[in-house]
Amino acid sequence: MWKKGIQITSAGLGMLMVMLSMIVTDRLMANTVEQTTNFHNNNGRISVFLDGPWWLDQDFIRQEIPIVTYVRDKEAADVHILMTRHGAGRAGTNYAISFIGRRGFMGVDQDLTYWAASSNSGDDTRRGYTNKIKIGLVKYIAATPLVDRIMIDYDYDQEAIIRDNEIEPDVDPWNSWVFELYGGGNYSREERQKSYSSRFGFYADRVTTEWKIRFRPYFNFSERTYYTDEDTIVSSSHRHGHQSYVIRSINDHWSWGVFSSSLSSTFHNMRFEFELMPALEYSLFPYDEATRRSVTLAYRMGYGYHNYEEMTIFEQDSEFLFSQSLEASARFQQTWGNFRAGVTGKHFFHDWSVNRATFFANVNLRLFQGFSLNVRTNYNMINDLISIPAGDMTVEEILLEQSQQATSYSFSGTVGLSYTFGSEFSADFNPRL
Repeated sequence: MWKKGIQITSAGLGMLMVMLSMIVTDRLMANTVEQTTNFHNNNGRISVFLDGPWWLDQDFIRQEIPIVTYVRDKEAADVHILMTRHGAGRAGTNYAISFIGRRGFMGVDQDLTYWAASSNSGDDTRRGYTNKIKIGLVKYIAATPLVDRIMIDYDYDQEAIIRDNEIEPDVDPWNSWVFELYGGGNYSREERQKSYSSRFGFYADRVTTEWKIRFRPYFNFSERTYYTDEDTIVSSSHRHGHQSYVIRSINDHWSWGVFSSSLSSTFHNMRFEFELMPALEYSLFPYDEATRRSVTLAYRMGYGYHNYEEMTIFEQDSEFLFSQSLEASARFQQTWGNFRAGVTGKHFFHDWSVNRATFFANVNLRLFQGFSLNVRTNYNMINDLISIPAGDMTVEEILLEQSQQATSYSFSGTVGLSYTFGSEFSADFNPRL
């Protein structure tokens, strides 16, 4: 073969291949040495950054896994553990645990999951996901001198394994249905006032890879009494109704569903309301990535019957209305922080000026080591309060919030900054006082 004046014989080509192989091998060995020695700590202990929301019991994890060093920022970590969870109705919760290698473990990643049934106690759940973290960390600790301090234990029943492999999968007599009854109340009294409230309800959920079903009726009642020198003021309210849906998976990116709801509420001037809304949703990313990233577009169109307790500002006692809505939302939980934002638009067909638009954004960013920015905003353009009663509200109704008031917008927002500096290592668990 000849090219550009350089001639390479078959023998020379073989020698060249051997030299390239030696160079690549040396480079791979250098990378291996670098990955197994370039740790944050001189004592060989890997540094771990636990990245989880409020529900993650970090003190318990530190207590149960003392063989690693916990740091307060991902920039100082050898392994970044990112945890998310995804509820499956009343059946339970699926915890996703991502191990992201950094420093000498760059590119050494893995994902584990832990399923917590709704019957779990809080201690069962934290022990479950902590055990999965132990399993995931073995891969990284095995590359350190501390590998000699690891002992592996596991449940092993040879007869059970053989038996399980020979029989059919267990039959679920409930067919994935989970039911829950709940109820409660509270009572308080002072010299000048007393209050009572109660709530009762029921959940029926079924969640599979193909179906997501819920039926939830609820009943809420409250009464407040105020005593003055001249009079006794009693304020009572109720909010009863139901929420239900049937959602069917089409594929990794599409799903359809039907939503229904009913409402009887003194606050909303609603004697009885019923809505039925078919829906279609598209997900930009596959649904199985939803715990880490999600961008969706959902469309709903449906029908509703509204029967009011008092005549509304539109001079209606009851009416049938068609409406439609479109919602776009995005959600990311990554190593750089969390982001969730969306926009929703809705209107009634009988009068397009009766509409609502909602914008929201929640951002929590780690801009650089130790510095975080948190922003939360919510803005509503409100032109669809069709149930507002005609006439003026009394002072008592306004102060006691007995009825919804007319408004054209609502806005709320918070901004927060934090900067943490000092020792890079997290504090040890100490429960004293």
